[in-house]
Amino acid sequence: MKQPLPLLYLLLLLYGCTPLVEQSSGWDLTQRVDLHTRLGLGYMEQDRLAAALESLQYALSLASDDSTANHAMALLQLRLGDSNAARSHFETALIAEHGNVAARNDFGSYLCEKGAAREGIAQFRQALKDPFNTRPYLSQYGLAVCLTRTGELKSAREYLGRALAAQPESGPILYQSAVVGYGLGNHLSARGFLERFFGLGLTSPESLLLATRNEQKLGAVDLVGQYATRLRKGYPSSTQAAQLDAVLRGGS
Repeated sequence: MKQPLPLLYLLLLLYGCTPLVEQSSGWDLTQRVDLHTRLGLGYMEQDRLAAALESLQYALSLASDDSTANHAMALLQLRLGDSNAARSHFETALIAEHGNVAARNDFGSYLCEKGAAREGIAQFRQALKDPFNTRPYLSQYGLAVCLTRTGELKSAREYLGRALAAQPESGPILYQSAVVGYGLGNHLSARGFLERFFGLGLTSPESLLLATRNEQKLGAVDLVGQYATRLRKGYPSSTQAAQLDAVLRGGS
């Protein structure tokens, strides 16, 4: 079985692809499909979407049911704004290779973002059942995000705990843990996750607004002011900065 290209590692494998094209004569079909898929992903990284489309279309012309090429095309179609085409390619990728965990995770995220949370949850649960899922924390994190959207915060907390045990310095997992902690009313826990997040040198308007709200709940007036100032100065044009006045007046 051909190894799928996990989403977080796809782009790391692409450098130096162009010289390979010149050496590709005599390669078998699988190698050619793989090469043009990698080239397409490389172009995506460079925001050369037209070139990416050409490369991935060529890869699929060689093997229309190739799982990795369809997964890559699904990601490109999302970049191009064609949600229906993206879904079709995700589905083809998973029909072609049931064990393409990376595609299943990405399909789950796509479904959750499109409002089909139950379908997304099913994809992540299926990924977690796969004995060859070498990065279950990605599936656990994605599942937790979906569960948060459906209001199942205690279940989300459970999966985030598992993911964080494997990746204790993951910014996305720490931030989502803070979101869930806040939602459950565990404000000291949310503070701890946010402090760890900021301690990694990470910041975002979402995290600063959450920190402001959380410190309000804890009655930490000085910290409320500090986070609000950081949000205004660091992200003055953000939606979150625009929400600050309402938050500081006591809104949620």
